[in-house]
Amino acid sequence: MQNDLRQVIFCVRDSLDEFKICETIVFACVDGLGLTTCEIVLCNTDRTLVTAQYSYIAASSQNDRRQVSRVDFPLGVQVGEEEMPQIGQTAVGSAWLMMPILDASGKLGELKINRAAQYPFTEEEQSWLEQVAAECAIAIRRIRLNQIIQTQTVELKRLSQLQDNFLSTVSYELRIPLANMKMAIQMLSLSLSPNEVAADGSLSFSPETFKKVRRYLEVLQKDCDREAKLIQDLLDLQQLDTDTLSLLISVIDLEEWLPYVVNPFFKRFLEYDLSCEVNIEPDLPPLMCDQISLSRIVVELLSNAYRYTPAGQHIMIAAKQVVDDSEEEPRLHLQVFNAGVEIPREEIPRIFDKFHRIPKLDIRKQGGTGLGLALVQRLVNRLGGRVLLETSPEGTQFTIELPFQSKG
Repeated sequence: MQNDLRQVIFCVRDSLDEFKICETIVFACVDGLGLTTCEIVLCNTDRTLVTAQYSYIAASSQNDRRQVSRVDFPLGVQVGEEEMPQIGQTAVGSAWLMMPILDASGKLGELKINRAAQYPFTEEEQSWLEQVAAECAIAIRRIRLNQIIQTQTVELKRLSQLQDNFLSTVSYELRIPLANMKMAIQMLSLSLSPNEVAADGSLSFSPETFKKVRRYLEVLQKDCDREAKLIQDLLDLQQLDTDTLSLLISVIDLEEWLPYVVNPFFKRFLEYDLSCEVNIEPDLPPLMCDQISLSRIVVELLSNAYRYTPAGQHIMIAAKQVVDDSEEEPRLHLQVFNAGVEIPREEIPRIFDKFHRIPKLDIRKQGGTGLGLALVQRLVNRLGGRVLLETSPEGTQFTIELPFQSKG
């Protein structure tokens, strides 16, 4: 048996192959103890799930080879609570022994063996099996630690790649407005000829120069706003991701509040022949929510609808109360629907990712940071709700589902 133990130690201490380790141990036990059956059952650390079962299968004829079969997540197989060896006899008179496979974290599995009753297990054999089970535990723990390290390495690489992508995207988004502002400043300087500056330092523009200056100032204003929004969005996302964004809960009358938020968009909608309809279910209960966050959500969704809705189509904003049998309390549904645009199926899983955009749907080529929907999802989650998305050739609808009383 000592030779068998040395063979086991030699094999399991240099291997990260779980099957090879368990196969070596099973064959060593069968050969060393003259067993009729032998199996190793492995489980997760809290013993709620059996991960694998390795069973000895004897050769059925001289032409066959004995083998060890593996079954992953075997149905109906359990690992007991016992952490001490158990010995007994079966109904047909054979002797059985269960040796727990233990390490410092607890029970990793069991080594179960069986042989004819006329050969009971001696103390020496039990001691040998304890050493085999200990070597098995060391090997299994090493394999699992190696798997954790590999998983963490992959995750670190993924996070590093995300960080690189994030920095690259942010740098790109910051450079564009800065370049536009720099160009506008240069064009302003070129537009101002010396004869337009009076002795007292005042400016006197010709109509043509005034139009140029006003156009360049509009570029400066637009890109300054874009830069400020990008920085504010990044700060808000950072606060939402770290759960440090403060909420001020107040009572919101939806019949008064929603038209107030939507009205500034009507002028923009008319520029592109977009009709807009606001439907508010009568007698809605008052909403207890953070008004700034809720306004931000609706504005982002309306901006999205404005950017992607084809001319001549319509946008609808609706607020209604929904009662679900699975929920104790009714909930609010705020819906923004824009007709004539469908989100491609392959884009849906990433639609709420930071910096994710679908340029081919941006018919007005107004750009954007790709942070709007990421902010919407995180703000809704912060308010205790969820975002639902429906899209089809007829149009796309975002539904914000919120409790009537949000938690601050």
